[in-house]
Amino acid sequence: MTAPSSTLSAPAPIRRDRLTWAAYLALAQFTFFLNIQGNIIPFLKDEFDLSYRVVTLHPAAVAAGLIVSGLIGERLTRKHGRLWSVVVGLAGMAIGALAIIVAPHPVVSILGCFLMGAVGCLVLIIVPNLLADWHGANSSVAIGEANGISYVASLTAAMAVGLFVAIGFGWRAALLLGVVLAGLLLVFLRGVPMPAAATPAVTAGEGGRGGRLPMAYWFYWLAIIAFVGVEQSVLVWATEFLARVKGVPVASAAITAGAFSFGMLVGRLSSAFVLTRMTAARALYLSAIVTLPAFFLFWGAPSLTLAVIGLFAVGLGCALQYPLTLTKAIVTAGPFGELATARGSLASGLSILIIPWAIGALADRIGLSAAISMLPLFTVAAVVFLFAGERAVRR
Repeated sequence: MTAPSSTLSAPAPIRRDRLTWAAYLALAQFTFFLNIQGNIIPFLKDEFDLSYRVVTLHPAAVAAGLIVSGLIGERLTRKHGRLWSVVVGLAGMAIGALAIIVAPHPVVSILGCFLMGAVGCLVLIIVPNLLADWHGANSSVAIGEANGISYVASLTAAMAVGLFVAIGFGWRAALLLGVVLAGLLLVFLRGVPMPAAATPAVTAGEGGRGGRLPMAYWFYWLAIIAFVGVEQSVLVWATEFLARVKGVPVASAAITAGAFSFGMLVGRLSSAFVLTRMTAARALYLSAIVTLPAFFLFWGAPSLTLAVIGLFAVGLGCALQYPLTLTKAIVTAGPFGELATARGSLASGLSILIIPWAIGALADRIGLSAAISMLPLFTVAAVVFLFAGERAVRR
């Protein structure tokens, strides 16, 4: 999951200066640490002999951190500034990763995940607004490119785990690579000027007091929960599913699971092409049409090749669901865009916290294969909420 574009306009050429690349790489670093969890879960499960329910507390801890930071992070960024927030966010993620690497007990690794989410979310708060301010009319292009680069980082995380395990360095080396990259980025940030955020105008409704988000917004909000739940559950459980259900060696499964992130990358980079040919609503419905059969191909494929094709197609279908739905929700909110964005972040955090954990808890009872087969129900629910939101907008 990355920040959505603020508009749906086609990209235009922009100047990618040092500040732009610093923002791109900071968001990519956040995504690297966020999405590598799914690749290391099988190793944590085996080393600590954890149940599915307990091992899922790791991504749940990251989600809890995102929720906490979503509630108080804006105050910190306003008080200390953008550069401080990005530096602290990167450093916090690196420290959290080190805690997971050296963890002698799952309590320590879970706390490391919480730290990665709570402190790392400062990067997620800063980068989209920074790019929007810096690039003005081209902000949608910059944020879109940041999303694409973030999924390169996600793919890199999956490949790094599989590669390091295959050559005998172990999964911890992949996390250590993230720590090293974060350190290099902190060095790169030295001397990069970051303009201060504009002081928001005080209007009725800010802080959720004087304004009320329309009913259509809340339908989109529910769709965000469902869409993000599917995306994060696949990220968390794809490696485990390939290893335990399909019989793929764990190292190979970690690499193969990168097909989902690769599909997400292709889908994000094709957003301008898609949105110049159809409306956002139609693109969302089409994404669901792609996602459902692709999931069942991945889930029931008799061969690994077909499973990989299905997993790639699932990523392709999921790619535009979160950013387009959140953008529609923000537009629907009208003058209460900041309130809408805050509530949207809450929806994402709750979804990441609850749905992958629920799949893990269900897997303990009925098996991982049967538990994962429930995910298409969330996609169907999201389509229903989208339809209800569109009707509410028309009314």
